[in-house]
Amino acid sequence: MQHSGKNIVLGVTGSIAAYKAVELLRLLKSDGHDVHVIQTPSSARFVGEATFSALSGHAVAVDAFAGESAAGISHIELARSDLMIIAPATANTIGKMAAGIADNLLLTSYLAMDGPVFVAPAMNQYMWHHVAVQENIATLERRGVHNIRPKTGNLACGEFGDGRMEEPEQILVRVRELLTANQPADLEGVDILVTAGATRELIDAVRFITNRSSGRMGFALAKAARDRGASVTVIAANCALEHHPGIRYIDVQTSAELQEVLEQKFDKCNVLLMSAAVADYKVSTTTATGKLERKSEIHLRLVPTSDIVSNLKGNGNGRLKVGFAAEFGADKIERARRKLEEKNLGMIVFNDVSRADIGFESEENEITILMPDGNDEFVEKATKLECAHRILDKVRESVRQ
Repeated sequence: MQHSGKNIVLGVTGSIAAYKAVELLRLLKSDGHDVHVIQTPSSARFVGEATFSALSGHAVAVDAFAGESAAGISHIELARSDLMIIAPATANTIGKMAAGIADNLLLTSYLAMDGPVFVAPAMNQYMWHHVAVQENIATLERRGVHNIRPKTGNLACGEFGDGRMEEPEQILVRVRELLTANQPADLEGVDILVTAGATRELIDAVRFITNRSSGRMGFALAKAARDRGASVTVIAANCALEHHPGIRYIDVQTSAELQEVLEQKFDKCNVLLMSAAVADYKVSTTTATGKLERKSEIHLRLVPTSDIVSNLKGNGNGRLKVGFAAEFGADKIERARRKLEEKNLGMIVFNDVSRADIGFESEENEITILMPDGNDEFVEKATKLECAHRILDKVRESVRQ
């Protein structure tokens, strides 16, 4: 999905990771944005101005002391952009930002910037963990700067550790999230219960049966609902994801635990978004206090778990139940539609798990929202946060009727 184009400033500082800024610029342009690049003088040692100029369609701004930059715009005009991204952001630039120093065009533009600012740090692991850098980052975060934390990986110095700049694709995801967050509070007063993640059905004290669901779709739904004014509770089944402020989280492990919490909370909600991937089977007898001995063969008897959502009374009883169907095969969408009817759901969200580029463990999805009246909606490949907002648009229509 393309957004209505925004005016974005991309700041590039003197790090070997400057090569990633080239790909980030390409992605931002592909997403429909107009991008002006500001380079610090030292960054040109890694990537030249001509590369950024050719890709952005604008002259690159470098000179801090000219009345106008080489791009023909003043630092004040650059600072009137909708968004600023500094990627890579060196320890030097981060420190100057925190101290309010403005000794180059990028820093001058940052101090005059009225919109949101992202930094994507890149540096050696010992520099990243130095108390001065961490205090500077904390200062910027307190001031509202969005910190895209570096990854752990191979560093340019030959070491392995924290400090590797986040990949351009993930920076684009964060930018998209910010741009889609400015939604109207059209779900204010609605109590939404979200299930997320994958249940684990124990075999013994250390082994379990589970599936590949990461919980990203459920967490995206919760964040989107919160941003639109809803009161949100997440029942999270084994989700190793960031918790967002303003959302209540309850952690569970097994399908039985999820069912117990869900039954306690369901009567108090207006909408249930059942995005958790609940295991269909569990082991009939588990050795929960010990570990099964390794043998040449082991035979497990699997029995069905409870069909949790079917047993919850909703849709017509003051609550809307939204199901999710991850299907595979030629008749996948027909199976999803049958679940819509059999489970007495107000709607069901179908996604095709045969595709490796969407769904499980991915930041993106492609969904079809199936409705009982046939007023279905197809959402082309987009971030899960964007998909969440499209699902909530349908939820809003249903709860306001």
